[in-house]
Amino acid sequence: MFYENKRDYYISYEETTSLQYPLHLHQYIELVHVVKGLLEMQVGNAKYSIHPGDFVIIFPNIPHSYHTLSMAAETQLNIINCYVDLLPLLKPQLMTKHPTSPKLSSDQIHEDVLYAEKKLYELRPQENDMALIGSLLSLILCRLFSELTLEDYKEQPPQDITGGVIAYIADHYLEEITLSSVANHFGIGKYALSRIFSNVLGCSFISYVNTLRIDYAVMLLMNTDMNITRIAVESGFNNQQTFNRVFKKLHGCTPKEYRNRSVNMDKMNNAENDYHNLPFEDVEA
Repeated sequence: MFYENKRDYYISYEETTSLQYPLHLHQYIELVHVVKGLLEMQVGNAKYSIHPGDFVIIFPNIPHSYHTLSMAAETQLNIINCYVDLLPLLKPQLMTKHPTSPKLSSDQIHEDVLYAEKKLYELRPQENDMALIGSLLSLILCRLFSELTLEDYKEQPPQDITGGVIAYIADHYLEEITLSSVANHFGIGKYALSRIFSNVLGCSFISYVNTLRIDYAVMLLMNTDMNITRIAVESGFNNQQTFNRVFKKLHGCTPKEYRNRSVNMDKMNNAENDYHNLPFEDVEA
C-alpha cells in the first residue's frame, strides 16, 4: 500500500483499461461509477464486487484497491477525485465519519446523481469553475449520503502521522528499513507505529513494505531484461529465496513464471492486433 498525493483539487476521467491498482489511500474523496465491466475493490478491510451501474464512495484516508475483472474493451469506470476543501458544508462529515458500506447499487442511485455526473464530464478544462464543480459534487454526495449509513471513525492515530509514515516509507522502501527505524524517525514507539498499520491500514509493517517492493519488482519484470536475482536485490530483498516466497504469496506464482506469462500474453495480444489490422480481403471468411 502507498500514500497517493495529487496536486489538482479536482480530477475526473474515464478509465477504459484493465485497471490493477494496489492498496493505497489519500486525503481526497473518490467516486467510482462502473458504467460497464466488472470490478473488485477492497475498501478498508472488506472486499466488494462492483457491477455496472454501481457506485463506490471512498472517504479520505481509507485504504482501497482496484482489480478489474473484465477485459479492457468491456470496461468503463468513471472516476472522480476531489479534495474536501471544495465541499465546505460536507467536509465535517467527510473528515470524521465513514460509511459502513461504501457500495451503492444502481437502484439506489437518484437521477440527480447521474445528471450531475454527466455535467461534470461535459466541462472542458478551461471551463472548470470550482464553484460549479463543488455544487455539482455536493449534489451527488447529498443524494448518495441519503442511501449510506455513516459512522464515526474508530479511535485511531492522527491521520497526519499516518500520512507522514506512508510518505516516508514510499521514499525509503527499497532501503534497509525496519519498524524500529521508522518509529525512531518519527519519535514514536514501535508498538504505536505497529498499531497504525494494524488499525488504520489493516496489515503489518513488513506486509506493507513487501507489497511495495513486489510492486516495484513487477515493474522491473515487465519492463527490463534484468535477471531475477538482480531484480530481487533492486527491489530491496536480501536474498532471492525470500523474494520468491513473498512474490508467490502475493501473485500465486514465481517471478519467472509471472514474466513468462506476461510475455506470452503480450505475444497473443500482438497477434490478435495484427489479425484485426489486416486488409479486409486478406481476412478469411
